[in-house]
Amino acid sequence: MKIINAAVAMANLEGMVAAVKGHDGQGSNFAKALATLKALSRKEGIPLAIVGGMAAIHHGYERFTKDIDVVVRSGNLDVLTRVAPRYGIKVIWKDPEGWHKLQCAGVPIAIVPEGRTPRKGAPTTIPGPEQLGVRVGAGYAGIAGWMETKLGSYRVQDRADVVQVIKVTTPVTLSGLFHK
Repeated sequence: MKIINAAVAMANLEGMVAAVKGHDGQGSNFAKALATLKALSRKEGIPLAIVGGMAAIHHGYERFTKDIDVVVRSGNLDVLTRVAPRYGIKVIWKDPEGWHKLQCAGVPIAIVPEGRTPRKGAPTTIPGPEQLGVRVGAGYAGIAGWMETKLGSYRVQDRADVVQVIKVTTPVTLSGLFHK
């Protein structure tokens, strides 16, 4: 049974990596969810910055994740939950503070609201999509902003993700991050 579970987990990871890299021949649920988010973002004019595990994959650390984390402008939070069903995205939970839970193609989508704090006592608030490098459409947060959102949450998994991305990032890129 463990071998079957490992095979399923590997197939899921391969589907996620392919979806992030934009060449998903399997038609994974993650690829469908990402395509749907990109269509909604483009048509509705709502910039969406993908953070979390999917962005870790984008930045070179291939790891498993259960959801898609998306930073949304505070002014677009209500609009997003209103238009999402038109695109086949279910609103699972509408949080008064904007930490909405959505689902598309069976993939959970966690909304991360701009301007909120990721945890009590966090040193900074969550930057908006533009500050994360996404001005239009849906795209992955730039590496510096992604690291900031990960470290601000102060969770063990997030800190581990940053370490793993640093390990696979070129010294030139890292130098540019820390010498600005």
